[in-house]
Amino acid sequence: MRIGLVGYGGWGRVHARVIGRVAGLSLGGVVAGDDDSARQAAHDLPGVSVHRSLDALLADPAIDLVDIVSPNHLHADTAVKAFDAGKHVLLEKPMATTLTDAERVVAAAERSGRYCDSVLQLRASRQWAKVRSLIEEGALGRMRAANFTLFRRPFRGGAGDWRFARAEVGSWILEEPIHYIDLLLWYFRERGLPIEVAASGVASPRGPGMFDAFTATMTFADGSYAVFSQCLAGFEHSLVLELAGDQGAIRTCWAGAMDRTETPDFELKLRRAGAEAAETVAVEKSGEVFELEEQLRRLLVEAPSGSPLVSAREALPSLKVCLEIERALVEKRTIPLRWS
Repeated sequence: MRIGLVGYGGWGRVHARVIGRVAGLSLGGVVAGDDDSARQAAHDLPGVSVHRSLDALLADPAIDLVDIVSPNHLHADTAVKAFDAGKHVLLEKPMATTLTDAERVVAAAERSGRYCDSVLQLRASRQWAKVRSLIEEGALGRMRAANFTLFRRPFRGGAGDWRFARAEVGSWILEEPIHYIDLLLWYFRERGLPIEVAASGVASPRGPGMFDAFTATMTFADGSYAVFSQCLAGFEHSLVLELAGDQGAIRTCWAGAMDRTETPDFELKLRRAGAEAAETVAVEKSGEVFELEEQLRRLLVEAPSGSPLVSAREALPSLKVCLEIERALVEKRTIPLRWS
């Protein structure tokens, strides 16, 4: 499968490197956003065509799938153009910065009949997906409560400081928290979608959509709840998830020098339904680079069969919740969630 990569910033370079590690995948072209990244791509990827326009990549009949790793505000338009050109799409989160644009992506994907997978790769994790499998097998009983905390170093601006520009990033809640909101919705799937969200936080001096710290609570119709907290005033990269059901509980953590480290520390502990003591559940490896590689490897089977890890439609709820978390922060009130 030949892949066209759109975006060659820091994370785009990780995508390129990981594509090169997966047998059966090859990089057929790159779209660079500026002269510096174009020169870097030409240096790093000898023999790979480097384009400055999306149209040039989409016109290449040898490209099977477009992997979109550009700044957030470009995701929706790029995806729609790729679908219209008959390409499969792997789309970095968030798929859009507004709900209207996200719905446009869903419509384009479904209209085209092409494969669309959202890069919510933690669902392919041997750590975070293991949590879901334990829930499914009944190890916790009925889900009741969750606390998920991210403590990390501040965000970097990215090329041209796009991550510090409201019009380009959308919001910092869409940048990394969307991964963990997606996981929480997945873990609570049997409880249905949340009925309301409340949040409090500390605004960043960088402007609207930027919060140096916040805590959000999603409440479900049966009274169960899930809390997510992010602090960007910290150091390194640390995640802690605590889940409690009516019969068992899980505590799992991940820590590394940064989010892309390939040598993190991690642990998953479970008190299984009917047990008094907790056990340590073996996890071979964990980290977003490993999980990206797993998601890319799955393309070889999933794209031909049309069975993505997370379809565009399935990615909509986490995006909507993130947008409503920002609304709750700005308006300082609980926001009812309406699902049609």
